[in-house]
Amino acid sequence: MQVILLEKMQKLGNLGDEVAVKAGFGRNFLVPNGKALPANNRNREVFESRRAELEAAAAKLQAVAEQRKVKLVAAGDVNIMANAGIEGKLFGSIGANDITDALNAAGADIERSEVRLPEGALRHTGEYNIDIQLHSDVIVTVNVNITSEAQLAAQAEAAEADKARAKALEEAEAIAKEQEDE
Repeated sequence: MQVILLEKMQKLGNLGDEVAVKAGFGRNFLVPNGKALPANNRNREVFESRRAELEAAAAKLQAVAEQRKVKLVAAGDVNIMANAGIEGKLFGSIGANDITDALNAAGADIERSEVRLPEGALRHTGEYNIDIQLHSDVIVTVNVNITSEAQLAAQAEAAEADKARAKALEEAEAIAKEQEDE
């Protein structure tokens, strides 16, 4: 089925391109959602008469996405707490909903469908670079750090042990200095 695209679509084409798609995709998704028109002479004329209007709408959508990009960059990196085992394997997973909630809490304005997780949900602690696609031309990479309570407790315990060692070393040095002075 040949269709005329009414907006830029990733992996299909740009506004005004005439592309071949499977009949079901065109009939059930593109045409009913206003993303394309069936390619025939009448629709080509209709498209050409609306071309300036459609291009202005596309530019407006991209400008809105650029403004949202500024908010997303200002939100910065995201830290997510999750339950995990000793080796860092999560009990469950971190998905697009969790990332969306964390970013929106930090001041960004994104939707779940804009989070790109090409390898599926995150199942281990660590740092991940996640792409957020606000528009077909506006993609922002966000650093997501997943930590567990067990990891934080272990880090706190190690810090306490380091402080105790440093204090014991200072006391030992003070005692040694007193003995030298006598």
